[in-house]
Amino acid sequence: MFSQRLTVIAAAAAILVPAAASAHHGWSGQEDKVTVLEGPIQKVSYRDPHGEIEITAAGKRWLVTLAPISRMQQRGLTEANLKPGQTVWISGKRNSDLSKNEIKAESIRVAGKTTNLLR
Repeated sequence: MFSQRLTVIAAAAAILVPAAASAHHGWSGQEDKVTVLEGPIQKVSYRDPHGEIEITAAGKRWLVTLAPISRMQQRGLTEANLKPGQTVWISGKRNSDLSKNEIKAESIRVAGKTTNLLR
């Protein structure tokens, strides 16, 4: 009985975990080239699983995916560093679906300090 229950749990996990990861990371891919944006922060979301900011740059509003919170904190990029109205410089790769103004940041410059967000 216990082994049957364990098998059912393992099968459910094998199905649900990849689906959850896919739902969270819904990008179809990224462009190969690096895109650079600079503009004011409109909105900040400093929460797990990763930070996000919205900025206005190149005449558009962009959703910028940052690194996991723990990585940003280890590198000195705290929530206090990211405030609406503050100008940031972003270097990263756009969502390959160019109809979406989304970019995964590889580095961010705030108040003259550049933080590498890659692993």
